[in-house]
Formats: sequence, C-alpha cells, structure tokens
Amino acid sequence: MKKVAIEGDLSYFSIVEIYYLLSRFEKTGRLIIKRKGNIYISEGKVIHAETDSSEGIDAFFALSMIKEGRFNFQPDERASINTISQPLSELIETIEAREDELNVYRKDLPPLTTIPEKSSQAPEGEKVALKKDDWKILILSDGRRTLKEIIETSPLDALNTYKTLSWLFREGLLYDPEEKIRIVDEGVKKASGFLRIFRDGPWRRAAVELISESGLEDAISIAGNDFLLLQKNFPLDLEKTKEFFDKLVEALKSKAEETLGKLLVNKRMKEIDES
Repeated sequence: MKKVAIEGDLSYFSIVEIYYLLSRFEKTGRLIIKRKGNIYISEGKVIHAETDSSEGIDAFFALSMIKEGRFNFQPDERASINTISQPLSELIETIEAREDELNVYRKDLPPLTTIPEKSSQAPEGEKVALKKDDWKILILSDGRRTLKEIIETSPLDALNTYKTLSWLFREGLLYDPEEKIRIVDEGVKKASGFLRIFRDGPWRRAAVELISESGLEDAISIAGNDFLLLQKNFPLDLEKTKEFFDKLVEALKSKAEETLGKLLVNKRMKEIDES
C-alpha cells in the first residue's frame, strides 16, 4: 500500500496553498488531483505535470485552476521527465493572473445553475467563424447540462472554458432562457426596496407616469410599498425589459434626489443594493 503524506479536499485547501506547504518544507513526491492529473515536486520545486490530454506547463496551469475535488500527496515518487523549470514564485504569479482573467469572463456569464440553450437565429453582423474549441463547448451545451456541468466536463482547461463560453454568449450562439425572468425579478425587488425605504413622495408619481408612458399599466402596478407584476410573462423583449427597469429605478432615484438631496439618497440606495 502506497504511503500518503497529505490528503484533503480542494474546496478547503487551494492548490496554491498546497504548493506553498510542499515548497516550504522542500518535499519530494507526486501531488495527485483525483481523476484530473498529477504534479511532481522535487525538493519543493515543481518539475512536471500531466493530465490525460497534456503535460508540462500547460498541464500544470490546467490543474492549478481546479477548485473542487480530492487530492493527495504521495512522498518520494519521482517524475521520469522534467518539463517545468520556472521557480514556484513565478508560477504562482501566473496562476494569479489567470485567476484574474478567468474572473473577468465569469462576470460575463449567467449563474452557473443556468441551462444555456443554443440560438436558432444566426448572429447579426459579420459571419462568425467557429474554432475547434468553440465546437467542443457547443456540443456540451445540449439543453440539459447546467453551466457548472459544462465547465466540469469540458475538455478545455478552466480559463479557456470560461473564455469560450463568454464568447459564445457574447456572439449570441448561446443564450440564457431565464435571463429576462431574472431581470424582471431583480428590477421589481430593487424598485420595491426603494419604496419601502423612502415610502410616499413625488417619486411614486414619477414611477406611475413611467409605467403609463411605457404602456405597461396591465403588466405592473404599485400596491402599498411594493411593485406588483400583473402578468406572468412581461410583455417587452429582453433589451426593452432591461431598459424599462433601468429607467424605473433611475426615475425613483432622480425624483428623490430633487426632494431629499443626493447624499441621503445615495446612502440609502447602498442599503437597497446590499439587501
């Protein structure tokens, strides 16, 4: 039976934290990321990494971006080849830069519980050329998998998976069928939160006028300190729905600023955003 010196869950210990530990005590052995790949350490230095589809520095960065799963470290196991020579500090700087880049793409995506659907319409503008990696993600987007499941089963590393998904959404090749519902729910919640804090005032009349001007009297109304939806399906398309709720919150805020001043309104708006 092989000796295991360290084992645990990546949701509690990041791979970077494990690198620091193994480097600090100049350990030698194989760091196993269960069902993903191996990273070999020699006297605290990373010298080789391997996955089913890659090895060397590419495999190292792919494994270093994994956030979930089990790991263990088996001491004194040595790599048969040496493919990585950069110092650990340099490798960690690159990991952190990749994490920052990944977070930018993550912000472009809907919640990971979303089940994306493929668009049935061709993208507007110039013809979109799909690359091999784009097809790999499109194939996984089968109308049954969530974004989280697509990311977990993707043959690409985490960064390139997020980057590809971001591009597919941006080009309209994938879309979130629940996006409009979320925009309506969030808009109603924020506008209602405003009325609960500021209560009666000229801002209420500004909201009523906007609803009337937009022809939405049969879709949304005010009851007490709440905005109420009168129809299950909001009658505007996605972009016009976004525009309406942006205008609604802005109308409430602007009218309140005229009456109460910007300082007070901005302070209370932060409370609404944080609630």
